[in-house]
Order: sequence, then structure tokens, then C-alpha cells
Amino acid sequence: MTFLRRGFYLIAGFTFPGFWMFHASGFYAHLYRPIQNLFHSPAIGWPSLITALLIYLAAIVCFEICYRLLQSSHP
Repeated sequence: MTFLRRGFYLIAGFTFPGFWMFHASGFYAHLYRPIQNLFHSPAIGWPSLITALLIYLAAIVCFEICYRLLQSSHP
């Protein structure tokens, strides 16, 4: 079980920079446009970083919840 968890975090850590670049290029751009509008900024880098971090944090939280539920279900 720990191999699964370590593998997930390893993959998440290595894929984050690529996902951030992909996200900043316009993939799911509707997620960071409200941040741009809120701060009246045409910048793409830091708003996409914030939303990419939130997406990855949501994935990590979902994974941890599933992992802990699965771990507690086995005696």
C-alpha cells in the first residue's frame, strides 16, 4: 500500500510543472480568468499557478481520502 502512495506522490511531483505549462497555455483557462479579472491583470503565469495548485491539491485530497478509507477497511 505504501508503494501506491509513494508512486502517486512521485508522479504528481514530476508531472506538476508540465501540467502548469499546459494549463498556462490555455487548457482550462476559464479557471484562472476570474483571478485575472479580480486583480485586473493580464498576466497568465501566477493565476494559472494558483489554479494548477488548487487542482493538484484537490486530486491529492481525493487520493488521500480514498487511500485512508481503503486502508481502514482492511484489518
